[in-house]
Amino acid sequence: MASPALSLTIDQEPIQSPRVILCEGSGDKNVFQALLAARNLPNFYVTHPREVTDPGGRTGFTSRLRGLRLQPGFDDVTGIIVVTDSDDDPNGSFQQVRTLIHEAGYRAPNQPSVYVAGPPAVCVRLVPNANQVGQLETLCLSAIQGTWPNQYQCSEDYAQCTGVQNWQRNKKEKAKLRALIAHICRTDPNTSLSHLWHDGREEVVPLGHAAFNDLVAFLGGFDAAVAHAV
Repeated sequence: MASPALSLTIDQEPIQSPRVILCEGSGDKNVFQALLAARNLPNFYVTHPREVTDPGGRTGFTSRLRGLRLQPGFDDVTGIIVVTDSDDDPNGSFQQVRTLIHEAGYRAPNQPSVYVAGPPAVCVRLVPNANQVGQLETLCLSAIQGTWPNQYQCSEDYAQCTGVQNWQRNKKEKAKLRALIAHICRTDPNTSLSHLWHDGREEVVPLGHAAFNDLVAFLGGFDAAVAHAV
């Protein structure tokens, strides 16, 4: 009988790219991996805080950044993009993440989307961007609205009927996106962002939409930005 495959712990997992994206959770990771493939962007190692070893969401950034140093391949990493939601206060979100990076023992940038030299160079990217409140779901909903307007209107009607429209913006957007996934993804209506691009599921979030263009351009400029980081 064949021996079962060994599962690597996070400290043993090799970093197989000089480019690293650290995001908030598994759903974000799946979106970024799908976006990189869909837009033919350079290869990145995409990771997020792990529930077993790190606090969840952005509060786990310090622990996860420390953990990266223990992984094989870290010495070859040229830069790390720390991606976080703008939420309702882009500057407040940036300042919190900047503090977490500093606590992990890395140089922290003074502005969003600007790389500070390393090694490795470090940058904080706010989503949608530094001048707009929102989160990754904001971009997903914009892309759906532009591609599936009828389905998007259904999510608007659902939010109004159920009272979701009166929720906090971040929770409202998450609820609307889940409703759209359930409506469009007939293969698995119960799926989430963590699995949306797996196993031939229907396209729900069109990653080729212009809503993602600014983020795509930023990721595509990684090597040049790292080379000029100060």
